[in-house]
Amino acid sequence: MPGLRRFLHSCFHKRPESKSPPHPEASTETDSSDAILGPFPPSSPPLPKALPIRGQIRGPDKAQAPETTTPTMPKAVKKKAAAGGSAKTQKPYTKAQQAARYYNDTQNHGGIRKADAGTKAQLNKLFDELLPEEDKARNASEPVPEIGAEQCMAYLEKLDVNPASYELFVVLEIVRAESIGTITRTGFVDGWADVIASSTGSRVTPDWEGQRRLVRARIAQALTDPNYFKTIYDFAFQVGREPGQKAISMAVAVGFWEGLYVPDANPWRSEHVDFLGAWARYLKEKFGVVKMGEDGEEEVEYKRTVSKDLWTQTRLFAAKTMQDEMLSFWSEEQAWPGLIDEFVLWCREKGIVPEPKNGESMEVE
Repeated sequence: MPGLRRFLHSCFHKRPESKSPPHPEASTETDSSDAILGPFPPSSPPLPKALPIRGQIRGPDKAQAPETTTPTMPKAVKKKAAAGGSAKTQKPYTKAQQAARYYNDTQNHGGIRKADAGTKAQLNKLFDELLPEEDKARNASEPVPEIGAEQCMAYLEKLDVNPASYELFVVLEIVRAESIGTITRTGFVDGWADVIASSTGSRVTPDWEGQRRLVRARIAQALTDPNYFKTIYDFAFQVGREPGQKAISMAVAVGFWEGLYVPDANPWRSEHVDFLGAWARYLKEKFGVVKMGEDGEEEVEYKRTVSKDLWTQTRLFAAKTMQDEMLSFWSEEQAWPGLIDEFVLWCREKGIVPEPKNGESMEVE
């Protein structure tokens, strides 16, 4: 079983239901975190403005009226605390209450882009169709805030998406997923509402067919638009992290690379060199511990993690190798991560790529 498929199997079939992970830390490169509606504390009363000065001199020929009284500032009237307590004492809303507030939101409190209220209502109904039968009954009184692993898989199947390839990240980026195996109501509705509101040309409709068409278009775009591929590539790192962690496990990273550079659509392979296979083999030799899984298949546990910098630089390195499979663009003076430097030397040592002639290197623009 390929790495990404194995990872998805563990998420969709073995992962227990858990609370949504906290928001990832701020990033200057991508920001796909889902904003969850929180309590709106009662606003403080405005500070009274200074009273206007009356009887001002209007000109040198005008006499100033004598002031008989001194204006005083009115006392600020204290507002009573809103029902539920003050901002400091008010208890935070539960996840279900947040979903209910969002479900009934008609003033766009939670949307990044103002969307038509009817569109959001239709999207909420679509989300309700994804709920398991046991949740649909209670959803009538209190909207269910998220769907779990099995419903996520059913949603991907409804959109004709291959979950073991980069297509998975196209969908998860749209619905602003915070982890694989969970989709929130707010992420689903806000994400699709934003796509619909910002669509140009052929309008995206808030139904299953409209979602399928948009997803297929973005899947094709990922293969021709480097900027969009960067978007889903960076998002994969964000969604692959465990809560509170800045790096992802190397096992997850290898699985994600296998899905992002799927051989039949977006291969990391030049005319003569299978770089993805070489990269996976190198990481396995250097950091992997091979074990047999419960299903009798080989599993690899890695002794290190993958940082955001290594993740980002690997994408850039892969693009360079597709232009120059001889790796003549690389030199020791460049600022590649040490692991990539060692991989280049390993490739030359194994005869995967030849040694450069006369020790020269050539930068490929």
